[in-house]
Amino acid sequence: MTAIPALTASDLKYGYGREASIVNGFNLEVAAGEWLGIVGPNGSGKSTVLRMLSRLAAPHGGAVEMDGRDMAGLDGKAIARQMTMLTQTQEPVTDITVRELVRRGRNPHLKWYEECRGKHEDVVDWALRVTSMDPLQHRLLQELSGGERQRAWLAMCMAQTPKLLLLDEPTTYLDIAHQLELMELIRGLNRDQGITVVMVLHDLNQAARYCDRIVAMKQGAIVREGSPSELFRADFFRDVFGIEAKVYYDDGVPVYLPCGIAKRGSAAESA
Repeated sequence: MTAIPALTASDLKYGYGREASIVNGFNLEVAAGEWLGIVGPNGSGKSTVLRMLSRLAAPHGGAVEMDGRDMAGLDGKAIARQMTMLTQTQEPVTDITVRELVRRGRNPHLKWYEECRGKHEDVVDWALRVTSMDPLQHRLLQELSGGERQRAWLAMCMAQTPKLLLLDEPTTYLDIAHQLELMELIRGLNRDQGITVVMVLHDLNQAARYCDRIVAMKQGAIVREGSPSELFRADFFRDVFGIEAKVYYDDGVPVYLPCGIAKRGSAAESA
């Protein structure tokens, strides 16, 4: 019996008017427990796709299914009990403690008359622990570093006890140490908790190091997909990103080194 994908996108479309299509005919299946990376040049539609997958944006055509169920027929709380999303930037909330923020993650599981207590507080404790935020739980968000704040928001996401974690370039404004710390944390959630991860990434070498599979977008559609080892070839960087690159391996992981802009008349221009 074939396993039902954790997330399926069928012929997604999004745009403004006939001549301004951002996404056109996007199709994707994400297996349960997979870590999928979405990459591509600026303006390729990556973040728009992620917003449609999370139902933060309604597609102008096509459908998104979660565990085989059309998400258009699910209410927001039902989706939030299964899926959560961490964006590049969050709302400017600073005058609450980390624990108070993480408690918000339990809202989809609470009835209108319930408070976050008892078994829900146990989940909050767990979310703080798995994101290594328990020592900082009584600190105000405004007292935290950028990396600590991002972990606090991730802890809130974990308090939803999701099966699916979507992230839109979550390391963009972090220094390299905090980037790696966050990526290792997400790797642990993926491997130890079995959480399915779909992440838009700007750093291709990080995508190769952490993702099981990568899909590359250009002009609103997937143009390449496969494992990092399958994709990381000179023609991939030339066709998708318009650059010349060399690829080497570090402990079995492909790493690319950009060498310059692809020459005129190359596949990059004709793609």
